[in-house]
Amino acid sequence: MGFAPVDGVGVTTSETAYMRPPIEPGREGGTVVTVTRLTAGTGQTAGTGKATTVDNINGSGCTITTTVTDGAVTGQTVVAGGDGYRVGDVLSIAGTTSATFRVDTVSYTN
Repeated sequence: MGFAPVDGVGVTTSETAYMRPPIEPGREGGTVVTVTRLTAGTGQTAGTGKATTVDNINGSGCTITTTVTDGAVTGQTVVAGGDGYRVGDVLSIAGTTSATFRVDTVSYTN
């Protein structure tokens, strides 16, 4: 198969490649706690509380503060975690697609 797990997130069987582990019934997603920068982008500007867009159908409302050097993101901190996100979701800074972040941990509230 042409599928390779990324950081232990993917699962491969003989018939099907599942990109994310199943979510417990009744839990559609959670609040973003940490992200990892996948791409630094170009022409970025530093900012506090930058809105993000999710590159799939999960989640909304996550904002990130970015540190930028020479137009590339060099650091990021989650300011508001939003809701409905899953581990492995890919986020972009709203209005750009060059800097991307992967959701690493989420929290759930009952």
